[in-house]
Amino acid sequence: MKTKDLILIALVCANITLGAVALVVHVGKAESAAVAATSSRSGDYVIVTGQLSPKCEGVLVIDVVAKRANLYMPKVVGTAATAATWDLASTRNLVQDFAGGMK
Repeated sequence: MKTKDLILIALVCANITLGAVALVVHVGKAESAAVAATSSRSGDYVIVTGQLSPKCEGVLVIDVVAKRANLYMPKVVGTAATAATWDLASTRNLVQDFAGGMK
């Protein structure tokens, strides 16, 4: 065998080895499941944030034990650098809301 052939074989083997290592590293770093997507809950509250209008967001807190949903909206006081305060914008009794079924 010529020296060129030996070098070519060594380079091909090195590339196959590097490719296998890269594949093992990529598969080993598979993303874990999102904690928010689990079917079990870790407490008695479920908290969801969302945009209510183009300029305002809110926080919906569902109390699973009391079966109530409370919507909190930020209170605009001074500049954005000041501490945020929250106002209770709405509260709902989930038992009454879901007792009527779909309408």
